[in-house]
Amino acid sequence: MSIPGANISSDRRHFFMSSAQLEALEKKEALEQDPLRQKIGNPIRAGGRILGFDLGGPTTAVLALGSHQAKVSDLVTKECKRTYVRHTGPVTSVAVLSPTYLLEGSRIGLSASWDKTIKVWMVDRPETTVAVLVGHEDFVKCVVAHPVLPLVYSGSADKTIVVWKLPEDVQELNAEGAPKEIAPFKIIKGWHTGQIYAMCLDPTAETLYSAGSDASIRAWDAMTGKAIEAPANNNSDDNNWVIPRGQHKTNIFNIKATDAGLWTASADKTVIGWDLETCTADVVLEHNTVVNCVLPIPQVGVVVTGTNGGVIYVWRVNSGTPEIIREIHAHTDDVTCLRVAGRVFYSSGLDETLRMWDIRDVVDFKDGLEYVPKELAGLKKQEQVVSTSSGKNANGHSVLTEEEERELAELMSDLDDL
Repeated sequence: MSIPGANISSDRRHFFMSSAQLEALEKKEALEQDPLRQKIGNPIRAGGRILGFDLGGPTTAVLALGSHQAKVSDLVTKECKRTYVRHTGPVTSVAVLSPTYLLEGSRIGLSASWDKTIKVWMVDRPETTVAVLVGHEDFVKCVVAHPVLPLVYSGSADKTIVVWKLPEDVQELNAEGAPKEIAPFKIIKGWHTGQIYAMCLDPTAETLYSAGSDASIRAWDAMTGKAIEAPANNNSDDNNWVIPRGQHKTNIFNIKATDAGLWTASADKTVIGWDLETCTADVVLEHNTVVNCVLPIPQVGVVVTGTNGGVIYVWRVNSGTPEIIREIHAHTDDVTCLRVAGRVFYSSGLDETLRMWDIRDVVDFKDGLEYVPKELAGLKKQEQVVSTSSGKNANGHSVLTEEEERELAELMSDLDDL
């Protein structure tokens, strides 16, 4: 039963919004109708805001959605499976276990949620949950799978990191006919003073790195969960490996490790490349907005960064002063996650899309700073023509001078009087 005179509209314009918010909404909606953005990056539409994703093989992606679901997408057909994993809160992070850890021929997926649990399920049949990891006292913010062993790592708003051990015999997950509840193997607490937003394993899978809202970075033995000792030239107060708050001023949202070092992305609008021996900043990439994710691709000497607002930047970092060599304007909302497989890197966003990019095509692009594939160049030219005729540039801002804007306003006023 509705209340007479009550506003029951779902149109966001019918709710109180500032002029700036209305302008931002109108700009976003205009971008969503842009034919170029509808096609660039071969978007997969998830039907929900993508908070993170992982790759489960050459043709499969697993998506973490704010709509309380984890979905499985086919990277070839660009379709999501109709069945999915259900949580009772937003799914913040997903991961896929080793390709050798198979149940009935299916890889095993993990989904972490605000409901304080991590569900373990079959990628081929995502509606089939085979285990639930229970032990966090607050939202689970990130989950990482060991690339070989049945080990899982999770970070939470409760300021703890948990190491979980799944059965070595994967068949035990399905033995009882109901999801198996698994308790923590080790709880790491008392080190981070804020929420754990991001974790990663180094390429050897021997060291786990963690970071979060306290802006510090710590390192752990991936097998035992014990703190890694600091090298002799590290000035740690507790003799353990740590990069303290200071270089990053606030939340660290993403962390990636390579053979050469560590990269972090932060709300302080910077991405930093770290020297692991000295725990000092080697490279600082400054942005004009919050950076949510980072992806080093050392094979071609670049680092990719994803930002609030949807822009992806490609930085050359292997020679001289780091510089932006490419911008990708595809997502119409914040970029949330970046991953690479072979010669393709993938990006997800709050615009509910997962997109894919050929690394070599992006890096070698010759027609300007903004990357537009050759097959879509016609749409870019069309966009420029339409934008110019409407008096706006591609970002919705006026291309007229102040005097021309005033003359146009006077002309429109005269027409209104006719």
